[in-house]
Amino acid sequence: MSPEAGPAFELLGADGPARTAGELLSGIGARERARPQAPYLLLNMVATLDGRAALGGSTRPLGGPADLEMLLELRVLADAVMVGSGTLRAEGYGRLMRRPERRARRTAAGLAEDPPAVLVSRELDLPWEAELFAAAEQPIVIYTRAGRTGVPPSAAPVEVVGLAQLEPQAILADLRRRGIAVLLCEGGPTLNAWLMAAGVVDELFLTLTAVLTGDPREPNIVGGPALAPPADARLEWILRHGNDLFLRYGLRDSEWAPRSLL
Repeated sequence: MSPEAGPAFELLGADGPARTAGELLSGIGARERARPQAPYLLLNMVATLDGRAALGGSTRPLGGPADLEMLLELRVLADAVMVGSGTLRAEGYGRLMRRPERRARRTAAGLAEDPPAVLVSRELDLPWEAELFAAAEQPIVIYTRAGRTGVPPSAAPVEVVGLAQLEPQAILADLRRRGIAVLLCEGGPTLNAWLMAAGVVDELFLTLTAVLTGDPREPNIVGGPALAPPADARLEWILRHGNDLFLRYGLRDSEWAPRSLL
């Protein structure tokens, strides 16, 4: 007896030779898609098979060499990199562009050697002891509420921008005025939820690592109030390296209604 007709499934297979992360990312056209009022915003995250975005409070046990390569190549592509304060604490961020070869490729493409690190903190309660602030070559832009002061001296050049309304749209508009066309966000979950609720994320790069944790205490990639309605995504590619999958989704063209998260 033939099975009942139903949805047809596509079996994805190799199409041509394997390609590096840099080769794949060179064709996504992010810079051309930037808008006058906001950069094109790419969100990069890693998650387990059961949807957890950390193991023991950090992403480091989850991502392998291929995941790291994708992240670093996204940094090469971006004009600036946004990081949440919790992620800065947990992951031990230092200079974002450490390898001279990657810096040379950026300058050859007309970009600054080091992409500015973009931080958001209402109270300026950041981990000032982090290696990021000790990297003299690493520019840092901190967005906070208007009138906030109290930034300690650091080796890294730090600019504090106070905004009357500390909202994603205001931050992105200011970054665009500074010439930022492509912005990479590396999380964490709270920052992701804030940006997703505002409807400003253009693409999600998600590494699905072949690990199961079963630990409900670990966050998922979007850690905030539920999106209402949920965000639809458009699958752009599926890549495989070993047992891990690398997914790319478009988010901007979905039909969900963005809302502000105060």
